[in-house]
Amino acid sequence: MKKIFFLTTTGTILLFLATVLFVSVIFFACKKEGKDKIENLCPVVAATAVPQAVKDSFAVRYPAVNVISWFNKDSVAYCAYFITTANVETLAQFANNGSFIKEEIETHHDGEHEDSTGTGGKVGGSCECETHKEGD
Repeated sequence: MKKIFFLTTTGTILLFLATVLFVSVIFFACKKEGKDKIENLCPVVAATAVPQAVKDSFAVRYPAVNVISWFNKDSVAYCAYFITTANVETLAQFANNGSFIKEEIETHHDGEHEDSTGTGGKVGGSCECETHKEGD
């Protein structure tokens, strides 16, 4: 009788360990997948750090709209994140001299934006102006 109990206990322990191993592998795989989604995000900068030509160009193109966040895109451009009067999250990108480059509007509910140029905003190894929030 003790031998059957030992086998049952050993089998239960092995089943438990296999389950823990399986759950751990899935947990770490999911955690790694989340890390893979982290892109090279552009740094947020204060409005005072944005060239006046960029702010002026933004004001002409988007009158009566307040910028929520400015991003410095690889020191060659700036992105303005704002919400339109139609409640659409938008990123507008301007070159350092103030010329308009592109506009991206949110098409998903996870802070990723659809690029008006059709390229997805991905150019080489440059940083991405994205509005990832904590928990996204």
